[in-house]
Amino acid sequence: MNCEASHNGGGTEKRAIFVIAPAGSGKTTLVNHYVGLLPYFQPTIDAYGDEVSPVLRIKLPPSSTAKSAMLYILRKMGINDKKYKSKPEPDLPEIVLGHLRELGVKYLVVDEVQHGVRGTKTGFIKKMQDALRDLINSDEWPLHAIFIGTPDVLPILEDEQVDRRTDIIRLAPLEAKYAWFVDNLIEEIIVDAAGMTFSFEAEEKVTARLMHAANYVMGTAILMLQETCFAAFLAGKTEITQDQLQATYLKKTGCSRHDNVFEAPNFLTIKPNEALADLLKEDEKEDDDVTY
Repeated sequence: MNCEASHNGGGTEKRAIFVIAPAGSGKTTLVNHYVGLLPYFQPTIDAYGDEVSPVLRIKLPPSSTAKSAMLYILRKMGINDKKYKSKPEPDLPEIVLGHLRELGVKYLVVDEVQHGVRGTKTGFIKKMQDALRDLINSDEWPLHAIFIGTPDVLPILEDEQVDRRTDIIRLAPLEAKYAWFVDNLIEEIIVDAAGMTFSFEAEEKVTARLMHAANYVMGTAILMLQETCFAAFLAGKTEITQDQLQATYLKKTGCSRHDNVFEAPNFLTIKPNEALADLLKEDEKEDDDVTY
């Protein structure tokens, strides 16, 4: 709505949204859902009968710099970027905006923005901050952007000029109070989507185990359920049980049996990210036994 107002001479200077959450949280899925749903983002037919999309979506390549990011956006528009490689870095955002305007692109969706942050290199981050600020600060073409990334993007937001032009959507982790939501998720994926049934006993605490196994990240929980359904389908089964979730978790993490969240009695003490830690302990023990 702010974009439409800006193109009609109004609007505010807040032209960007950062969607921030750990990997596997469903950030991209969330954005894709609403970009596909809301009328502002839908393609239109121009005077020549061609379909024109107001949205350009890109996924920032690893180890991107401010300059390489601008050149990548040009390539995604189908522009030959070779003639712009010699241009000074500060000039590129204006060039990008000019081509976006020619194509009628009002919205830019940039995924994996953390690939444009390299540790704490102040000069590098400052250039990326400047480039992003320039993209969303034009009065001639008021581009609006959705930036998607992990918490590693936070150094970019330390720039006051970027921060005051953006809003932030933080995807909250799954908590105990969202158990009802996970129950619905199990029903929707196994029954509604996969056409299967499930048999979980109350004492098995499958909902709590699934949340913990997924590190309380919704996207990861969804993938685990989907993978379990795929495995059951290939095995010719139509019912999902706790044993099948155990197998999915084992395949995903490579954990030992007593560290399997879907099997261990005291599963809340298990750290899924450290599923292979016992291997390191065994290596240390073997090293201690070696005589040189």
